[in-house]
Parts: sequence; structure tokens; C-alpha cells
Amino acid sequence: MKSRYKVDLKGLQAVCGMNYAKLLRLMPGREQRDSWEYSASPNGAHTITIRILERAPYTTTIAVEQQGKINKWLQDLSLGVRIYHDAEMAEVVNWAQYRQFLGRYPYPNKDMHQMDEKTQLNQFLSDWLSLCIAQGHSLEYPNFTKLGEGI
Repeated sequence: MKSRYKVDLKGLQAVCGMNYAKLLRLMPGREQRDSWEYSASPNGAHTITIRILERAPYTTTIAVEQQGKINKWLQDLSLGVRIYHDAEMAEVVNWAQYRQFLGRYPYPNKDMHQMDEKTQLNQFLSDWLSLCIAQGHSLEYPNFTKLGEGI
């Protein structure tokens, strides 16, 4: 008999903590600015934009978006992320038409979410932010060879 999926809460919290640190690095001057643009491709064809949607005393809600078609099957991507400053965590709160993901889903379900959909989305955000940090170039400061150099 297949065992029931159990949420790895420590692992999810660790990923959300890493996402928080990565986002802070990608959002310099966040108290005075509302958006940042980066290119994650050598020719600048694909841009990643981070936009602040809402500020509150302990949270900030942002959109992390990619523009530029990778191929004809993949559309532009947008994730809604809530940053919890007091807990130093950032988690995906919406993607496409879906909002507020459960920690665990029964499978199969009507929306065909994976059992660990919330964990997978937060890990995807982590990988995406790591790519931006490792290979991204600020469109505001295009002369820098690596993200964060000189910023």
C-alpha cells in the first residue's frame, strides 16, 4: 500500500527562507523602488521583472514575471509571492489562476495539482531566483557582468 504524502515542513520553510534571502539580493533599494528588471539570457530576449504589488508593515506582495517567449509552447510566466519580513520567508501565493496553495492535495483532484504542489512551486521559485543571481544582468546597469556587481 502506498504511504500518504507528508509535508516536509522544515524543508519547505528552508526553501522559503532561501527565497527571502535571494529576493533581498535581487531587490536593492526596495524601500524606495517598486520594480527591477533583469535579463537572464545573453541576448536580452527574456526579461525577468520583479514588481512590488502591495506593501504592509510585516509583508510585501510581489510579482515575479518572465517576458519573452522561450518557444511556441511556453507562455510568459508570472508568480505571486508574499514576503514575510518578520519570519524572513517568501512563498509563492499564486500562479496562473490558482491562489493560496494547500500544503498537501489528495491525488487525483479536480485541478490535477500534484500532492506537493506548494513545495514544488516554492522550489521552482528558488531555482529561478538562483538563475537570476548566477546569470542575470540588470537592465538598469547593463555594463555589469554579474548580477550584484557594483549594485
